[in-house]
Amino acid sequence: MDEINVRLDRHRRWLSQSVGLTAQELGYIDEDLASDSLSGLNNVADSLGMLATYYGIRGEVAVSDGEASGWEDVSSSIMYRYWALMLKAKTFSKTSFLQGIKTVPNLTNQLSIAGCLLAGLIVADRRDLATSVADVLAGMLTINGAVDSSYLEQRRFEPFMLWLYSVYSQGETLSEIKSMDLGIYQNVIDKWTDEQGLAHALEELCQYHLTHAEDRGGAWDPEFKYAPFDLLPVEIHAIFQVRQQLGLTVPAVSSPLLSAETAALEHLVIISDQLAVRVETAYERFFGL
Repeated sequence: MDEINVRLDRHRRWLSQSVGLTAQELGYIDEDLASDSLSGLNNVADSLGMLATYYGIRGEVAVSDGEASGWEDVSSSIMYRYWALMLKAKTFSKTSFLQGIKTVPNLTNQLSIAGCLLAGLIVADRRDLATSVADVLAGMLTINGAVDSSYLEQRRFEPFMLWLYSVYSQGETLSEIKSMDLGIYQNVIDKWTDEQGLAHALEELCQYHLTHAEDRGGAWDPEFKYAPFDLLPVEIHAIFQVRQQLGLTVPAVSSPLLSAETAALEHLVIISDQLAVRVETAYERFFGL
């Protein structure tokens, strides 16, 4: 539990230093929504990312302190990350034709968030939102220029989440995944029908999560560095959820990650709050959906 407690202490300090952040970002969102422009919506996505971090951290701390209301903050955080991703993806699709003419931000920085979002939505069984995220994630893996190629070829977690989604949705597995090196996640696929072997593979994934929940510098971009996914074992519980759905046994797995209060993901209910509804309305109006 040491890694978790250290991270929670850092979160508490960060919260104490972030007074006024929400009011500031909400003010920015008001201005950017009023602009009714593509650049304004892109700015909204950035503000949603900041708010997602704030509410994700606040929710994790509250849940760890035994306050059930913390799950509402976690829900808000996940919804803000969802709409930030949708806005970034749509902005990229509307401007990607400019690549080679001017610098166009791609979706590299959104890749790990998309993987974590997909896991969380599977856990909460939000199939409607999971479908949208899976579509975006598939595009990230297959559309030229969506993600930096040198970055993409190193990734393991995000392609695995698309494999898991294909099992969850009982759809086709993206053909590109079959030739990808999934690293430690390949063990889950290989041991899917071996309960004892799968339990060991999942214990390894828990440890991997704990060691990749913080950006310590270096070349590797940690998959779980963004709250609330740093302390929520969404990918492990997504595997549990899919196996339960299929009528398969869920192996017993021992890990500090699964013993923490933030692992009680049966309390995770993902619903839209007032801000998420405002952003959804603006998204549909601007893009004509």
